[in-house]
Order: sequence, then structure tokens, then C-alpha cells
Amino acid sequence: MIYNEYSNNITECIGHYTQLPDSWCVIPMQMICSLIDGEKQSGIERINLDVKYLRGERDAKMITYGKYTSANSLLILVDGENSGEVFRTPIEGYQGSTFKQLSINSNVNTDYILQVINLHRKTLRENKVGSAIPHLNKKLFKAIDVPLPPYNEQQRIVNAINIAFKHLDAIMGSL
Repeated sequence: MIYNEYSNNITECIGHYTQLPDSWCVIPMQMICSLIDGEKQSGIERINLDVKYLRGERDAKMITYGKYTSANSLLILVDGENSGEVFRTPIEGYQGSTFKQLSINSNVNTDYILQVINLHRKTLRENKVGSAIPHLNKKLFKAIDVPLPPYNEQQRIVNAINIAFKHLDAIMGSL
């Protein structure tokens, strides 16, 4: 499937992919997401949004400088063993040095794209680059093919996944 790169509307796809409905298209992740740094700030005390804090393994640590991240932002781990793991920030703070902010196009369902990223986490982990500290292979991340249905179908898929996980949680809870 070829994406019309000159279009500002990501739903305008050209071509045909034999295993997807006609209303779907396949586009590279780089057309939907970008990895950005927060705005550098100093002199304001904020929480350090590092991996241990975001995983709930450590209490908040206050720092007075860093790359600002607003509450409910998405941070993707780009350095370390679990590169590709995505966190939603519970509060504003300074992003940890091992993160980039994940900016997702507003024309797609954020939770749908997060499910696509999660689907590729193993591949991203197995294809890290760098020798001393493994890094997210950004070229591979940007090239991930995203099957993109209409927005309403994206929401229906996310709802179905959430229901399936609730059922799995119930099963695990009853064991």
C-alpha cells in the first residue's frame, strides 16, 4: 500500500493491500508518530519522571531542571533493555534521560497506536543498536507498518482488546 505523502490527511491512502478491507490502509509509523524531546527548563522544581518512578518502584524524586513533560504525555523508553516500552505520565515533570516523548497524530486513536507499538515491542527489543548501552532502533520504529482502519474501527478494536484483557485478568484472578 502506498501512502499519499503529499496529503495532510492520513486517511487518504492509495493502493490496495490484499488482506485488509478496502477502507483500511498500511502506512509507516513515522507518518503517525514522532519522537521528540521536551522543552528544556530550569529553576522550577518538578518530579523526575524516570523509569523507576513511572513503574512505581520508587517514590518521587524532585529535580530543578530537565526536559518538561506535561501530565498525560506519552514517554517511550529509547535507552536500555526495555526499549520500546511506553508510559503515560501521571503528572507533569521532567522526562528521564532514557526517554523521548511520543507524539501521535491527532487523527488516529492513541490507544490503537499504543497497541500496535506493544505488538512490536519484542522486535524492537531484539533489534536495539549501540554497543555500551542498547538504544531503540529508531529507523526500525519509524518503518513499522501500521494497518490503519477508519477511526471508529480503531476504537472498536481497542474496546475488544480491553474486554479480552479483563477476561484474562478474571481468569488469572480465579486460579
